[in-house]
Amino acid sequence: MKLIRYKKGLEKYFSQLNHAWVVKYFDIEPMDEALLQNPEGTILSKGGQILFVEYQGQIIGTVALKPPGQGAIELSKMAVDEAFQGLGAGKFLCHSAIEEAKRMKAEKMVLYTNSNLKPAIGIYEKHGFQKVPLEGQQYKRADIKMELILNSKTGIKWFDRTFDMNLGENDFEGLLMRLESFFSQIETATSELAESVLSIRQNGKWSIKEHTGHLFLLEPLWQKRFFEISEAKSAMSPADLSNSATDKSFFNLQQFGKILSAFREERIKTLKLLKGFSGSDFQARIQHPRLKRPMGVFDLMFFVAEHDAHHLASILKIRNSTHG
Repeated sequence: MKLIRYKKGLEKYFSQLNHAWVVKYFDIEPMDEALLQNPEGTILSKGGQILFVEYQGQIIGTVALKPPGQGAIELSKMAVDEAFQGLGAGKFLCHSAIEEAKRMKAEKMVLYTNSNLKPAIGIYEKHGFQKVPLEGQQYKRADIKMELILNSKTGIKWFDRTFDMNLGENDFEGLLMRLESFFSQIETATSELAESVLSIRQNGKWSIKEHTGHLFLLEPLWQKRFFEISEAKSAMSPADLSNSATDKSFFNLQQFGKILSAFREERIKTLKLLKGFSGSDFQARIQHPRLKRPMGVFDLMFFVAEHDAHHLASILKIRNSTHG
């Protein structure tokens, strides 16, 4: 397969490929018409890009990157000719779009899709996209929004991260969704990997097993901290900043399924705790021991979700470098 950037004469393929799948499942909407009839004016002239995949001399797929602003790129209009589906063109386009967004210095990617498009959603999930609260959609058919924090951002060392948090009750459901969907994201990202790959250490850094084991070990700390906030304690319990527990647990000698199952059980406990909170539990803000700043339940939920994303980015980086 060969990747081709937009050039004059390819606009007909962009229109034909996307028109075919939209009319098969939905109705053409005004935004579809605007993009498909004038891709240069609606996408390229605004700083976006359109990519195509060529196979055996034919254009069989396409994807667009729309820059909505604020550091985000929207992945849009990904389509593959029905006659060529099953060859991996969708995965190829999604991966190429992510790499293009990185070159465009985007902090994250967003996309809008429909829950009936399960193969496409599966591709997005395998590349690390997570479901987030639906807002800002321009299509009636859109009932899912997904986003991917790019490696250029998550590549920052965790202890170097800063957090501008001013979250409130309106953010609760979205944050809960992020925490709830994370397990399936990590499960999907690792589903096709052999135990030997899951144990690989690159440049002396943690393997996928160790990243997942680390998440499992930290989950009881999150639970304890959420409880401490709800009880308005003076400060949160500290973490082991040396991560010695992860190194001493020898996760690479364990079956990955057991590590993943243990993490899932702990995450379920966290979600049950949060879903059981009522109004008074959300009032207090107590000191985070490392960041030296007060956090409420919503702030800590965001912190945990970002920690999830940080480790998922590392897992995807290992997987993509070893699994193709």
